[in-house]
Amino acid sequence: MSFIDNFSSTNNTSSLVFKQSKVPVFQNKVYLTESEAMQAPIAEVELIQSDVSGFIFNRVFNPDLMHYDQNYQNEQANSYVFQQHLQNVFELLKSFGLEKKKIIEVGSGKGVFFELLLNEGLDCWGFDPTYEGTNPRIQKDYFSEKYNDINADVIIMRHTLEHIPNPFSFIHTIAKANNYSGHLYVEVPTFDWIVEKNAFWDIFYEHCNYFTEKSLAAMFDDALTGSLFGGQYIYLWADLSKLKTSISSGTKINKLSSLVFQGKLDYYKQFLNEHKSLAIWGAGAKGSTFLNLLDPSRKYVKYVIDINPVKQNKYIAGTAHPIYSPEILNTSDVDTILVMNENYVSEIKNIIKNENKKLFNL
Repeated sequence: MSFIDNFSSTNNTSSLVFKQSKVPVFQNKVYLTESEAMQAPIAEVELIQSDVSGFIFNRVFNPDLMHYDQNYQNEQANSYVFQQHLQNVFELLKSFGLEKKKIIEVGSGKGVFFELLLNEGLDCWGFDPTYEGTNPRIQKDYFSEKYNDINADVIIMRHTLEHIPNPFSFIHTIAKANNYSGHLYVEVPTFDWIVEKNAFWDIFYEHCNYFTEKSLAAMFDDALTGSLFGGQYIYLWADLSKLKTSISSGTKINKLSSLVFQGKLDYYKQFLNEHKSLAIWGAGAKGSTFLNLLDPSRKYVKYVIDINPVKQNKYIAGTAHPIYSPEILNTSDVDTILVMNENYVSEIKNIIKNENKKLFNL
């Protein structure tokens, strides 16, 4: 099947949505030493919206800067809340039909969801260069055109498509490798949530793409979409035989004017200034972005807390804030904790069990 990739097409009427300078290339990489963290590569973000598809992407993104390896740490499954999310995703996929199907997971990460599927007795195979395990069913490589006969019934991409330039072309690469048959499941963050929250902390260089349910579905003649994880994520389920060859210029889109994040930035600048004994909870991309924009000199935030032991005793990219386990709160003078993701507030309360600590969430 031949196709025209006009999904991310631009012309004189394309809109600038957001601009950000000097941010770490990898928000989800942590570093062994303070000096390494401070020397982490930085880049620019310039989000624009295509007037053809409504798709939002970073037009100054440079894929040559992206080298995913085993030091890349975006696994959230240490959290009970996120484990429940993974179970919810599995139940959703099961409702679409997984039994006796061959499943390919493109972007298996550290293999947590992959192992969940295997433990359910499913026939799974995966691709990911950051995989650290030993399961021979996961190829430690990017999926590309060289894998041209995967013969899958279901292809899963969870939190992968937002990292890939020209996502429409990439889905065609997958579809071609599977003879334009089978079903595709995609899960990505949604830009609608970012707009609703004015969430400057949720825009990362790693994410060269930002989707809404409408722009995700625009690639197919027919697709099912919905939201997950408290509205922060969206999903698509579609038949690869219904993948479009091009995007209609008549697609109805929600045009976004330039978003003004300055109000929220000013609010949290004041918040940091007013709370002297402060920790943030979450050393992931949200925490890294927040710190690089608001505390680049480590003036305000004393501790960064994360329950992932792989991140502990390492440093945040760019700012070099040290990362600690929650136990540090037992001996520190911290009285205020700013939670980087509202979905984890209840879980964090159960972990610290200290009524003297004030919790706020972004």
